[in-house]
Amino acid sequence: MTTLLPLIVLLGPAGPAVAGPSPRVEVAFVLDTTGSMGDLIEGAKRRIWSIARRIGEGRPRPALRIALVGYRDLGDQYVTLVHDFSGDMDEVYERLMSFQASGGGDGPEHVSAALAAAVDRLSWSRAKGMQVIFLVGDAPPHVDYQDGYDYRRHAGQARARGIGIETIQCGASPETEAFWREIASLGGGDYARIDAQGGMPVRITPVDAELARLNRELAATVVAGGRADERARTERRLAARAAMPASTAADAAGFYASSDRLAEKDLVGLAPAEQKEELEAMRRDPAAAPPAIAGKTEAEALAYLEAQKKKRAEIQARVSALQKERDAHLARAAGASADGFDEQVVRSLRKRAAEAGIVY
Repeated sequence: MTTLLPLIVLLGPAGPAVAGPSPRVEVAFVLDTTGSMGDLIEGAKRRIWSIARRIGEGRPRPALRIALVGYRDLGDQYVTLVHDFSGDMDEVYERLMSFQASGGGDGPEHVSAALAAAVDRLSWSRAKGMQVIFLVGDAPPHVDYQDGYDYRRHAGQARARGIGIETIQCGASPETEAFWREIASLGGGDYARIDAQGGMPVRITPVDAELARLNRELAATVVAGGRADERARTERRLAARAAMPASTAADAAGFYASSDRLAEKDLVGLAPAEQKEELEAMRRDPAAAPPAIAGKTEAEALAYLEAQKKKRAEIQARVSALQKERDAHLARAAGASADGFDEQVVRSLRKRAAEAGIVY
């Protein structure tokens, strides 16, 4: 029933509704997943919800899609591992959680193949908006392979198509820095360097436990529609959300603090007319009804969905208040880093935002 773009918009963060289509923001993270990148990858898993929430704070509210490309080298388990764009943050989180740092060890990695995958194998849209590749790694590219890949050519192709390339170097290798600066220049972006661990330590605040509890309560308000296999997928992702560590769950709760739709095919987030359409379809196929409304009359089901929506709004209001407390605490915290991976990503995207008509 719901097309991809409205779903992405509904998954955005707090803010008043804006007439007309939202500007599209497409971000591809191209990550070195060899053994030396373990700390950064684990940090990215903790911070991906925070990154998404802060990207979406622009006005008009961006329609965010995220893709992931992991890369290693010839002889490793894989050279590139590609996950196409998705506007469903539960899906992005699930994919990111599957990334494990392993392999490598010989220095250079197949950066050229990774850039080729990001440019040619992802479903970049033709809609107006902001399109950015973040190349993140600690080792230079192989320049001795004769396999048709060339980081210079792929960076130029990206720029010609309006896709910017931002490079983030982990660690202090002078050789990597030279290549990363060149790629950023070829791709019309900027170079940044962070520490080898990614600058993303675990962040704990006094309100994390309460936000984690509210994150679980928000997930519990979802009534997943669709086929049995689609409902099972939604339930699996909601369970993963409920099982997040407290600090990650706190960021996830903040991300969903104002969303009407908290999951794919969430019946609670639909307008009453759409709910009635879904209920009519379930009446023709009772097996398709979610357990929460199975056996209920239309009036009873609509009343239940409305009660869930009201409960959700109350939880979201509490989350929004606590998120402000959490942000203030993190801003005051000793050792708060302005040079971590997440900060560099948000800073770069906000710098580019004006080109897409987004104001922060």
